[in-house]
Amino acid sequence: MSEKSTTNTIFNAEVPESVDNAFKNLTEKLTLNIGDTLSDIWYMVFGSISYHAEKKRIKYSHSLKQFHQELSASLSNIPPEKQLEPSFQITAQALENAKYCINENELREMFTSLISNSMNSDFLQDIHPSFAEIIKQMSVIDARILKKFKGKYISGIPICHYQIESKTSKGYITVLKNAFLEYPEASLELCSQSLSSLTRLGLLEIPYAEYLDLPDYYEQFKHHPYFFALEKSFPDKNVTIQKSVARLSPLGCSFIKVCIPD
Repeated sequence: MSEKSTTNTIFNAEVPESVDNAFKNLTEKLTLNIGDTLSDIWYMVFGSISYHAEKKRIKYSHSLKQFHQELSASLSNIPPEKQLEPSFQITAQALENAKYCINENELREMFTSLISNSMNSDFLQDIHPSFAEIIKQMSVIDARILKKFKGKYISGIPICHYQIESKTSKGYITVLKNAFLEYPEASLELCSQSLSSLTRLGLLEIPYAEYLDLPDYYEQFKHHPYFFALEKSFPDKNVTIQKSVARLSPLGCSFIKVCIPD
């Protein structure tokens, strides 16, 4: 037997009773203004999306219910003395942009953290209106790689640039920039693309000619299959690496604090 549905007076949509009750409990814990304002913004963004969507939208509908439940749970954990009125600029942007990423768990979690933390005074100094647009432009791999930088606010993570050099002259060509070993689930090429994108978004910095004093770590780049493939492809060249480092920018430090849950 399917779960009983009720008409949620806040969202003006039929939702499962368990979800409806969860949100009622949430709004009882939050101040009335916060509950009303967030509900108004949610309805403006998602009001035309039914939880009982047709078959081709079942997955999206399921993700929307998950988003609702996760956001409700996150908001309920804000201590009453730290609750802030929702910022329309941040909350509306986040809900609007989440529509395009809601099926991806990592990105949905970021939007949940952004919205809930924007209503928590502990994060007031780190919130920035650009965060919603940044998440919208991230891939799942971007999100997973960025998590690797959590807790590495100063040092960063070693990377390298693969180069081939002429054996008879001093010239060289960089064949792969931003090689990253901390996410082996993806190829070096995809990781390189991701680091370039995260740099473009302003979350990472790759300072020129800087690297970390970790010689053993950098040796791993020379033992990677990509290095051996280059040696095989260019037998008349010297394959070398240029040591480098990727670290969080000031914006990236704030983004991680606000948008990536512990």
